[in-house]
Amino acid sequence: MRFILVLTIAFTLCVSCKNDTANNVKEGAPQTQVSNSGPEYQQLPNDLMMDLWNKGDLIDYIFHNLPFSMNQTEQASIRTNLTYFSSDPQPNIPSECKPMGRQFFGIQGNIVLEADIYFSDNCAFYVFYIDGKARYANKMSKSGQTFFSNMIQRGLEARNKQLG
Repeated sequence: MRFILVLTIAFTLCVSCKNDTANNVKEGAPQTQVSNSGPEYQQLPNDLMMDLWNKGDLIDYIFHNLPFSMNQTEQASIRTNLTYFSSDPQPNIPSECKPMGRQFFGIQGNIVLEADIYFSDNCAFYVFYIDGKARYANKMSKSGQTFFSNMIQRGLEARNKQLG
């Protein structure tokens, strides 16, 4: 049952995101593409990552427009999930990117961090919230992209089997 739930979740992670960009044109100047909007974000601070690594005991996933969620409570799974955050910051959120879900990170019963998950065409990053405000953003690591790609593929396979 849990395997089917994970596969179903993976299927629903597939969200399309168009790579439309606007051109910033000035007379006599070369064209440059502008695809980012909003404030400049820095990467998640190392001290917060280390707190999650050492003390994190819960990750909840809530996926937008889906009737279910998922959670992790095993330290090994939580630590693996933390490796999906690249050390590279995601300076801005491209306007064409939309979050597919949100993660909640807990330590001893308290939610200490939230993150919007962006994973679709040309969008692979996390935006982290503290006290309800977007504070940091990191690109998604290659292992994170592989994880979500595999989850989506398994979800598609499970859905096809269910539809028969």
